[in-house]
This record gives sequence, C-alpha cells and structure tokens, in this order.
Amino acid sequence: MAEDFSVDQLLDKMSEAYEDAGKDTGQCNVLVIGKTGVGKSTLINAIFQSRLAETGVGYPVTQTIRRYRKKGCPITVYDTPGLELNPEQIQQVRLDVAELIETQRLQAAQEHIHVIWYCLEHEAGRFDEVEEKWLNKLQLQDVPIILVVTQTLTRKRSEFQVFLDSKNLPVSQVVAVLAQPKPIDDEYTIKAHGLDHLVEVTANLLSTEARKAFLREQSRNITLKAGEAFKYVTGYVAGSALVGASPIPFSDAPILVTMQTVMLANITAIFGLPFDRAFTSTVLSTIVGVGGVATVGRAIAANLLKMIPGAGTIVGGAISASTAAALTLALGLAYIESLKYYLKRKLEGHEIPLSELAKIILEQYKFYARTGQKTLKEEPITPPRKIDIE
Repeated sequence: MAEDFSVDQLLDKMSEAYEDAGKDTGQCNVLVIGKTGVGKSTLINAIFQSRLAETGVGYPVTQTIRRYRKKGCPITVYDTPGLELNPEQIQQVRLDVAELIETQRLQAAQEHIHVIWYCLEHEAGRFDEVEEKWLNKLQLQDVPIILVVTQTLTRKRSEFQVFLDSKNLPVSQVVAVLAQPKPIDDEYTIKAHGLDHLVEVTANLLSTEARKAFLREQSRNITLKAGEAFKYVTGYVAGSALVGASPIPFSDAPILVTMQTVMLANITAIFGLPFDRAFTSTVLSTIVGVGGVATVGRAIAANLLKMIPGAGTIVGGAISASTAAALTLALGLAYIESLKYYLKRKLEGHEIPLSELAKIILEQYKFYARTGQKTLKEEPITPPRKIDIE
C-alpha cells in the first residue's frame, strides 16, 4: 500500500515540481530595432507579462544598445536607439547590432539573439532605401527578422502593407499591430490587434528552448500556451497508463495523484503563472469536498473517479490503465481550459477570484470525465452557477 499524504505534503510536491519546471524553461532573446516614436516600448510591454521596457532600467551592453532583463523572467530584450540620428551615429548603431549578434552567437545557445523585430510606424508610411539596405545586411547574420508595422489602426491590408509586401524584403513575415487601444473620439476606441499573430509568427521561428521561454512569458496568445501545455498532458497520460498497466490497488492511488500533481505544476509554469499555495489548496479542498481529511491522496482519487462513467465502483478495488489515463487526461484538459478562461478574462481587464477559478476547474473536469472528450474546446467556457459533487 502506497503511503498517503497530507495537503501540505502534496503542496510541497507541487511546489518542487514547479521549481523544476522553471529551471527547464529555456531563454529567449529578442532584438528590437526601429525609429523613435514607433512604439517599441509599448509593443514589448504589451506582449510580455513582465513590463520589461521600463524607462531607465535598461543595462548598456554597447555604446548604443540597452539590455532589458528581469529576475525570474526568461526573456531578454535588446533595444536600439531611434534611427533618426546623424549618419555617423546611425553607422555606429549598425556596427553595434552586428557586433552584438556575433558576440552572442559565440556564447551558449541560450544567449544567442533568437529573433529580430524591425519596427516601422504605419502612420508614417515611410520605408527608406537606407533601411532596405540594412535589412539585406542583417539577413546575412542568419537571425530571423519580422517586420512589425506598429500603430496600425486598420485591420485590413493597407496600401503601406501592400507596398512592403511588394518589396520582397528579406524578412520572415510582415505583421501589422496596434499594441494598445487607440481612442479616436469620446465615443469610439480602436481595440488593440495583431499581437496574437505576432506571437504566433515569432514562436514558429524559434528553437525549441527559446520557444518554450517565449510562450511562457508572452501574454497575448493564450491558444498557443494551451497547445504547448496539451503536449505535456499527453505525456503524463501515457505515464499514468503505464502506472496502471497492471491494475493497481485503489490503496496505491496516491502514486497516480503524485504524477498528476507534477503535471499540474508543469501546466502552471507553461502558462507563466506563479505557484500559489493558497489557490492550489483551495483546488484540492474543492475536489476532496466539504469537511476535509487528514490525508488527501486517496480522497482526491476517489472523488475524481466518481465522475468517470463506470469507474465510480473502482473505489476499494483496482485502477486499470485505461481508467488511470482517462482520469489524468480529463484533469489535464480541465486545468488547461480553466487557465485559458482565467487569462483571457484577465486580458479583458477582469480578475477572477481564485476561489471561483477552483470551482471552474472542477466543473470542467466533470465535463471531460463524463463526455470522454479528448481534445481542448474551441468555444469559450462559461463560469458555473453552482458546484455539486455527486
């Protein structure tokens, strides 16, 4: 019989797993280039959860380039000054950029420049021949370049975008964005747009380790976070099936719960959320039910099993591979769906109480357990009116 554990012991296991996941996050380094006023800082702060481009906090790494990095954040942004300097200063910026790329390339892969965002302002509608020549030179340094057209008010392809596309520039893609809402008058504001697409295009150009870091820290494309998390869930589902390959006694259910705890910790890290001991305790209490128990491993397994059709009678018996896999998959999908909902509401300016989120997780688990659906939902979920554990 596997030893059961208390809530505190389970929380300790999850905290340890979360820390391990953080160590395996990787690193992503973004070089941002553009003229003064194109909105580089606004773009950076809109994409990432940590406000990296705070005024005055950058560390000078060359005569002209500043590095923005925060403790615990797997993203580093290198920012160039505006390009409307005199010819000598512009030449210095270009030399510094070339030197930075080559210097970082000589270091470990996590220190390389992984992608360049070359920013142009849409409203200015200008793309100089000098800039085109520089892009051609940048291409030779073998770093993917995305041409980001900032402050784009229209969602339709504009004449400027058509012009840029017609140039066949040496860039991976031209992406138009509006990084923050733009008030037009007292009654109408244009919503921010294009950021989720920029995130997707960037992620597709990154190495595995850099992509992992980028997806964790970006806050604009929740669907990509969910997809990355789902990859981890499938691995844990296979692992749980192996645990139950020879049906395990229900008394050994804590072994399965421990594996699922590690899975939830990894999903939390992928979504870029902090490990919150109080919240996790609330989730466990919601699953266990009213009254609580001294040890929770078997209680969690028992209540989760009750919601899987045909598995409720297992309590006291044995857990098969298929049941272990179904339980793990339903829990992983439910957790991902709930975090998707939480982050999307947060982007809209609504903070969901963690107690409500805990109930949403259980409600989503009930849906996946009872329907047997094996994929993430496409439609947004709605918060439950009430929670009832049958």
